[in-house]
Amino acid sequence: MKDPNRPDPLADELVPQPPRQERSRRAHDALVGAALSRFAETGYEATSIDDIATQAGVAVGAFYLHFRSKRQVLLVLLERLLQELEFRPVLAPDADAATIIARLRYYFRKELNYAGVYRAWREAALRDASLAALDARLEAWATARAAQLLNAAAARPGARANVDTPTLARMLSVIFWRSLDAPAADRDALAGTVAAVVTHAVFEDAAGVDAVSR
Repeated sequence: MKDPNRPDPLADELVPQPPRQERSRRAHDALVGAALSRFAETGYEATSIDDIATQAGVAVGAFYLHFRSKRQVLLVLLERLLQELEFRPVLAPDADAATIIARLRYYFRKELNYAGVYRAWREAALRDASLAALDARLEAWATARAAQLLNAAAARPGARANVDTPTLARMLSVIFWRSLDAPAADRDALAGTVAAVVTHAVFEDAAGVDAVSR
């Protein structure tokens, strides 16, 4: 289910209707896959529509039956990345500390199929004011989600008094997005380190050790 607070990259885009014929669907999927591969490998500016079409095995003219521009296919990929981030079990209101920390571990450990697109997204946002504005909204959304998780943790027994969750949430957001920009070699280690830092920042030592070890 889509988070109603999440910015929609395609809100103002006139994206052509999804193809119905099997051959057209295969071409569409091939173009999306090729764009993701090229963006991840060479970045946004260095990737051309010709490059995407060639790798997909599709005529350049056919690209425009599916997307209006390179920018639009990037936005489609970004939307898919965000959808992947949203797919998660619902956190119960009375979740204990260990469950909350486990959820945090999940986000930082999870390999994302569309993570490679973030490099291209950051690059494109440097040159496009509207994409930069969307990027700022996405950062704010991610920070708010992190704060929600941290606030839930700070409300559990064993939490420290006066935890600065807004600052900690901003730190988590930055680390998460940058880990997509330059993927960590060992995501399990990254997840464990983040979980340990957050646990000891939010919980008293005894409760913190218990939460991070489960």
